[in-house]
Amino acid sequence: MLLNKILDKAVEQTPDKVAVICANESCTYAQLSATMDLWAKTLLSLGVRRGDRVALFMKNRVELVQLYFACFRIGAIAVPLNTRYQTPEAVYGLEQSGSKILITSSELFPIVENLDKTISSLESIYTIDEDSEHPSISWSKMTADAVDPVSFPDVNITDPAVIVYTSGSTGKPKGVVQTHDTLYHLILMKAKGWGTEPSDIVLIATQISHLAGFAMTLLFLGNGATVVMMEEFEAGGYIKLLNRYKPTLIGLLPTQLLEVLEHPDAKDADFSHVRHSLVGGDKVSHHLYELFRNLTGFDFMEGYGLTEAEGCIMQPEHGRTKPGTIGKPLLGMQARLIDKEGQDVPQGTTGEIFLKGKSLATGYWNKPEETKKAFENGWLHTGDLAYRDEEGYYHFVGRIKELIIRGGSNIMPGEVEDVLDNHPKVELCGVIGFPDEHYGHIVGAFVEPKQNVPAPTVDELTTFVSQRLSQYKVPQKWIFVDTLPKNPVGKIDRKKLHSMAEQYISSDSQG
Repeated sequence: MLLNKILDKAVEQTPDKVAVICANESCTYAQLSATMDLWAKTLLSLGVRRGDRVALFMKNRVELVQLYFACFRIGAIAVPLNTRYQTPEAVYGLEQSGSKILITSSELFPIVENLDKTISSLESIYTIDEDSEHPSISWSKMTADAVDPVSFPDVNITDPAVIVYTSGSTGKPKGVVQTHDTLYHLILMKAKGWGTEPSDIVLIATQISHLAGFAMTLLFLGNGATVVMMEEFEAGGYIKLLNRYKPTLIGLLPTQLLEVLEHPDAKDADFSHVRHSLVGGDKVSHHLYELFRNLTGFDFMEGYGLTEAEGCIMQPEHGRTKPGTIGKPLLGMQARLIDKEGQDVPQGTTGEIFLKGKSLATGYWNKPEETKKAFENGWLHTGDLAYRDEEGYYHFVGRIKELIIRGGSNIMPGEVEDVLDNHPKVELCGVIGFPDEHYGHIVGAFVEPKQNVPAPTVDELTTFVSQRLSQYKVPQKWIFVDTLPKNPVGKIDRKKLHSMAEQYISSDSQG
């Protein structure tokens, strides 16, 4: 089904029901549909045609949802840019996608100002809100000047709908292509997995420029529910929205949930109406499970997904939640665990996660070689490691590229991080391999100490880890930082950690 048509049922049955809420703005299903058509006409008036790329650069807002659907209506491809991008990153996304126009907010406009003068494909930049300094590029002015088209273009379900860029944690970001068809099957898969109903309310903490937040928005709009978005995540504001709107489903990154649970107002947070609480996107510590359980009396659902295969493995709705695991593949998604020789591994043995299903991305924009490498015979090579237990639950181990090989022994950073994150004086940590002449690599840990308690010592942490892990897994390098670096998605930026490690090694050798 075409994505613009997923609104039809709600528009017909409950046109006045609120579809989207963000900050002080909201729109009903009827308003969302009407704006979709109006802005689709606007895009056509600006020369945007089926297959053209329309870049969207703004934080969560009602208009962003409306712009997505306007693109879908005429077969244009939406290219959401990460709201944390700085100018060089925005230039890369715009050039690599070949975007024709860019619609941004006045807040983020300075980052992309005048790029239409230097990027050959980019014809114009518009601001979605009123910008007194640049009134000539106001989107509302373009909308007022739009003329009715003879007809809207025919769109095929196999047409690309969005190009979403990966975080680039292990290299240059790749533009992941999702079609109308793959995203519709993602809606179907998740609707069955969660039992989504029109009475549901979802509270989205992440930016919908990322596929996780965007897919959740599509899922609930496709089922006639209500989507509440935070313009930008802040723990105290999240608690207020939780209490005000009483959502039935919530989704957060582990670091976001930790900030909520450690906020002074956490004791007043009402989770009683939440039917599903999904946490994913990064490693989840035992400490976080305990904090959530102590406050709410139940466990959250840990899940697994990536831009190429969003939310494909998670705790089953009609089955027990198993803390510490990422759950089972959703109905409609096949999963295999493969060794280096391409063979399926037995139960309990770690292998690379391979995925197959109709909701998988179709490849990477203008990267045929990387597409061929990652998508083989319908199976996606994720580059992630996991093992499957006797009950069929998957346990995430880590990224293949982050594997630390010390003297021939394999060490996954997540195993060491899980232990360190349980230390009462550690807020967060990031573990990587440090080059070593004798062993090849040794374990190094970046530690963000917990505030308002005495800072941990190296001896204290070394003893703590030694009592819980084999000696070869104990960090030999310790670096204390005020805050761990995060990538544009909000995960620990391991590429930055490696860069910091190089600086540490250089200064250590000079000292």
